[in-house]
Amino acid sequence: LASMTETARALSPNTEGKESKLHCEEHQEELKLFCETDQQVICLICRDSREHRDHLFMPIKEAVQIYKEKIKTSLETLTKNESAMEEMEQQQKQKISEVQEQSQNMLTYISSIFADLRQILNEKERLIHKELREEEESVLNPMENNLREIQEKLKSIQKQLLKLKERMNQTDSLIFLKEETSQKGRVSDEVQTLSVADGSLAVGKFDHPFLLKTVFSEEIDGITRVS
Repeated sequence: LASMTETARALSPNTEGKESKLHCEEHQEELKLFCETDQQVICLICRDSREHRDHLFMPIKEAVQIYKEKIKTSLETLTKNESAMEEMEQQQKQKISEVQEQSQNMLTYISSIFADLRQILNEKERLIHKELREEEESVLNPMENNLREIQEKLKSIQKQLLKLKERMNQTDSLIFLKEETSQKGRVSDEVQTLSVADGSLAVGKFDHPFLLKTVFSEEIDGITRVS
């Protein structure tokens, strides 16, 4: 008997949107049943043949409904996952924005401390700015990498949703069943492995008292050595 894939290849485009009425290549009978055991569309004569003995059968419309219910479940799962990923994306962006704002505020604060000491502390300020930027980078890198993973996961979910919606809109029962039975797997409501990454700067070493103490100690030591 022709497999479902071979039967699908024989289909001609259904330009009028009507149900296809194909015939069995072996018996020239109209294909009316779906063999659940072999995942094939068959005719009544095929049903009674030795090849399909003790197999399970159902009407084509019933099979279509069953597979559409499976797609509906997948759609619901992916829609829920999409919403979760969109929310996670916004949370991650907010976390990154907070760290960036924190870094900018700290840079302004540091600059104000060095304003009165610009001539003698200009090089020191440059080094501390560099240190803070490196601190910011070390905090933001894993957060931004996590955001990219979230966005990739979201794109994957949206792509799957689009494909499922296209399959759900298939009006031709035989083509629909052929496509569905050829699917390798189904969408599952798996536990999300991604989460929002947190992070903050180690601001203690840039705080006013600690910073001034460190800077002046180093500067005084330098002056003492020179003297």
